Amino acid sequence: YLRFVLYKENMDTGTAAKDISYAARLPPKGRGGGGVGYAGMKDKRGVTSQFCTIYRKTPDVVLSLNNRNKENFGGGNTKTNGLSVIKVGDFSYVDSDVRLGQLSGNRFDILLRNVCVDDANDPVDDMHLFEKKRLQITRDHLIATCSAMKENGFINYFGMQRFGKFHDTHEVGIAILKGDFEKACDIILRVKEGEHDRQTESRKQWESRFNGIDMTDQSAVKQAEAKCARNVLKNLGRFMTCEMSILNGLSRRPRDHKNAFQCIGKNFRSMFLHAYQSLLWNKAVSHRIKTGGSKNVIVGDLVLVENKSESEGGGGTSGLKGKSVKVLTEDDVKSNKYSITDVVLSLVGTKVEYPNNSTGELYDTLLAENGLTKADFKKMNDRELSLCGDYRKIICKPTDIEFEIKAYKDPLQPLIKTDLMRVHKVELDCIDLTSNSEITEDGNELSRSLIGMIIGFTLPPSTYATVALRELMRRPTSSEYQSSLQLEGHCEATLSEKKEGASVVKEEHVEPDKAVGDSEATPFEKKKGISVVKDEESNEAAEMNVS
Repeated sequence: YLRFVLYKENMDTGTAAKDISYAARLPPKGRGGGGVGYAGMKDKRGVTSQFCTIYRKTPDVVLSLNNRNKENFGGGNTKTNGLSVIKVGDFSYVDSDVRLGQLSGNRFDILLRNVCVDDANDPVDDMHLFEKKRLQITRDHLIATCSAMKENGFINYFGMQRFGKFHDTHEVGIAILKGDFEKACDIILRVKEGEHDRQTESRKQWESRFNGIDMTDQSAVKQAEAKCARNVLKNLGRFMTCEMSILNGLSRRPRDHKNAFQCIGKNFRSMFLHAYQSLLWNKAVSHRIKTGGSKNVIVGDLVLVENKSESEGGGGTSGLKGKSVKVLTEDDVKSNKYSITDVVLSLVGTKVEYPNNSTGELYDTLLAENGLTKADFKKMNDRELSLCGDYRKIICKPTDIEFEIKAYKDPLQPLIKTDLMRVHKVELDCIDLTSNSEITEDGNELSRSLIGMIIGFTLPPSTYATVALRELMRRPTSSEYQSSLQLEGHCEATLSEKKEGASVVKEEHVEPDKAVGDSEATPFEKKKGISVVKDEESNEAAEMNVS
């Protein structure tokens, strides 16, 4: 296998893999070693590097990808207007491929721009002293916040991206478990809020495909559906993979929704079912924290007592192979042998155990609310989709936490030196405030500077950096909230104008009953001079407040 590093900006791993496959003229995955191997999906909205493999190829077949952009293009600069970058390099030959399940973790370096701490803005007559005070208070607060994150960790919720761009992937999963493939296809193809007009019109065209058709005339119904599917396909975007797969299937075999759904690739079909499992897990962990706290184990908890790596005969980062759990007794709790970081909860499946307490009972209640039981997970007729279940730790403590505090002037300038910038020897134009000496020496130069924070940490596989950031910032991570922030001035200036001078945001919760889709206006309250999201239902705020 040819192994190499894939570097990309503003491009998801699946799209990058397609581009590599096209450049290398690879056969379909599964045929003769075909396809691009990788250990995990990396975010589109980021600058990412990961190992990939392709079978029996030479570097020259993919090096053409490096010619797509100018040499000075990329580097994470916001001024590039979000154009995508893909580069490959560091080639070697290895005996085995890189594949899902091998990932040991992800290293993140995340930039928080225009950091504002309310106490730092109290007026001082001397502008020089005001700037030094603002920088000092902000620095001290950021250091304390990172220390709290390192000590307490965070509740290991599945992040909002688990539920798709439109927060409805779990609905498709529910429909599939009920065997209602027509509803599953309808959810995927229905009109979505916030899409471009072209896509919206295509979806409306699909929803009206039977207008004027006699629904008792099956021949006419099938003909109308096949014709509409062919027409709508012409106007879909290249990234609408699931929609295109369904419509291709229905254009050939109209009204056969099960076949149409199975035209979707295996990984995407799994995604819908995993989203529903994740929703149940999020609600279960919120109940566990609410009833048992986030500090200690309780009777009936599940703890992971064996978790073999792939090299030890386990299943790697996903699946049950090599994993075993224990239900804690009163004697186990009294022994202090186990801590809260050992506690896991089940992702619903056919081969998992459940806690022997109220959290375990909750699973049946949650399933019943959706008209399902655990037995429905055994009735899946799709041999490619495994619903054995899994275990997930309820508390995650990031490792190797590091941070830097930067002062800068241009709100759009890069503040993290990416791999591509290192290759081209591009320097950063900012001042490091991590040490106190910089604030003392450069007070005049730092006047009216913006403050940014770069926080780096390592997380286990399938742990969400967005959830860690929400705990760190005490702010929503939803795109609606983040896109309303200002890159200059007070970051929440526009929010404070929305409701009689009081800050209002929409928080997309991942706690109970707020896991996906639900939004509510969540006012801020002042706490120790820091803006803190007031969220009475948030167990994170109650149990693990890092403020």
